[in-house]
Amino acid sequence: MKPFKGILYNTRKTDGIADLVCPPYDVIEDTEPYYARNPFNAIRLELPRDLPDMDRYRSAKNTLDDWLSKGVLVPDPGESIYVYEQEFTVQSSTFVRKGFIGLHRLDRERILTHEQTRKKAKADREQLIGTLKTYTSFIFGLYDDREKRIRGLIDSAPVQPLFEFTDEQSIRTRFQRITDPDSIAAIAAILDTKNIYIADGHHRLDVSYRLGVPYAPFYLTDMYDEGIVILPYHRLVRFARKRPLAELIEALEAYMTVEKRPFTDDDALEGVLTAVAASSRPAFAFFSADDRQHLYVATEKSPLPIYSSPDLHDSLKRLKVNAIHSGIIRGIMGIKDDEISFTEDHGWSVDSVRNASSDLALFLPPTTVDEVRDIAENGLDMPPKSTFFYPKILTGLVFYRYA
Repeated sequence: MKPFKGILYNTRKTDGIADLVCPPYDVIEDTEPYYARNPFNAIRLELPRDLPDMDRYRSAKNTLDDWLSKGVLVPDPGESIYVYEQEFTVQSSTFVRKGFIGLHRLDRERILTHEQTRKKAKADREQLIGTLKTYTSFIFGLYDDREKRIRGLIDSAPVQPLFEFTDEQSIRTRFQRITDPDSIAAIAAILDTKNIYIADGHHRLDVSYRLGVPYAPFYLTDMYDEGIVILPYHRLVRFARKRPLAELIEALEAYMTVEKRPFTDDDALEGVLTAVAASSRPAFAFFSADDRQHLYVATEKSPLPIYSSPDLHDSLKRLKVNAIHSGIIRGIMGIKDDEISFTEDHGWSVDSVRNASSDLALFLPPTTVDEVRDIAENGLDMPPKSTFFYPKILTGLVFYRYA
């Protein structure tokens, strides 16, 4: 790991930083609010638009060059690592996740992944990063620091405050730089003995290898930090051919106990999600357009057929989200990949069924950080959309130009 000279917004020439940042590209469904928020919002670099006479990537390059020439963006004078702290609330509990942004050498043996990448998304990021010669958003990596040695060094290092603000999700961000060479060297000496487990940013990592850069920018934090929160990714189903609820339940009951619960209010859904997450066996809940008065909870009662597959690694057999997604949803229920979409928002999932956008919402348990580690160390891949590390790393706090 090593520091770098970041590129930062010059807040003397722009409005407050809260209006300039945006989420990473892969969780933005509607870009318009960010385009409208501020003419210098980072969305113009993260998810640029095609122009009549110019493709989106060249447009982003022109925007970046323009902002640099006008002093909207300014290079840091010296090398730093950037401390990034997020304070947030999930289900009435407050968490603080603290990590830092620095460069890390690319090393396939020590940087471990758990997710397959998609060609289209990878091609898009390669075109953007390669055209800009700049990373607008970073790879999210985890390391094992149960002894809190790195955290202790970060907390004791001299820091220079840069930004502090609360965003539209009520997440409080504190962003600082560390320039002290001794502090950075001490952090690097410990980190350089550890594996890095990719939490988010598999496409950016793949692109970095393809571009041949020796170092890439990472947001790094302790995988056992009290602020690590992994939300479940739920499945929304739009059937190509109508599948009655009774037919789906009948298929499930060969292997699952299916419990019917009244769906009276949001508390009923929260209770079901808690029960699903706490189950020692594979369990999930579902809500159907055929019965909008009830939630259904399915819990494994007998071994699933997927367990007997001789080609399936034991780690994938133990992984609940794999048993549910691959073994039950696709296998037993017969739901096809092109009928499934994904969201971490359970309230939006319910609304999607109620307004007839979806036929079925499936609520899965969250994946644990130890499951992520187990899958990565065994060189395996989870099913798509198995983890949602919350909150996401904002785009626009700092940029890294590699050329």
